[in-house]
Amino acid sequence: MNDSRDLWTVGDVLDAMSGPNPPDYVMEIVNEIQAWLSSAVSEELIIDPTDMAGGERQWTADLEYLFSRIEWAGRYADLVPLLKESGSREDVIILSIGPILLDEGMRMMVDHAALFASETCRRIWMISDTWIIGDILSYVPHIKALLSKGIQLHFLLVTPWGYSEIPWTREK
Repeated sequence: MNDSRDLWTVGDVLDAMSGPNPPDYVMEIVNEIQAWLSSAVSEELIIDPTDMAGGERQWTADLEYLFSRIEWAGRYADLVPLLKESGSREDVIILSIGPILLDEGMRMMVDHAALFASETCRRIWMISDTWIIGDILSYVPHIKALLSKGIQLHFLLVTPWGYSEIPWTREK
């Protein structure tokens, strides 16, 4: 992240987003997540009426189904939270999808890169259906520490209709 207090322009953000394309296996995971999210916002959406009382719509979807569709990616990267062995690959995919909150995903990213895979981790692909500035700002020191160790960080925000890489820094 940039230490200066200057503002990013839309052009700066778009330029930073035009970095290298993710590997094919990451794109296959993104496609699976998009399909899963699409089913969640279609007529298959399950809303618990007891959760509506507080004014907030809570939805549940079959996360186990999604995980079963993407567990094959463990051949290419450490897949968190589905990791079968600790820290064996250079690439790590952190899933912060559905009920796995962004804050929890950020914590898993830092824990995995710094503790469980500190000798092997070189690239992190955080895949999330949420981007919350407060959750990201809480981890700025952690992000800077990972970047200073030479770890490449990629944040892919996925919606049912597409995805975008949100830059962590101005550098490509």
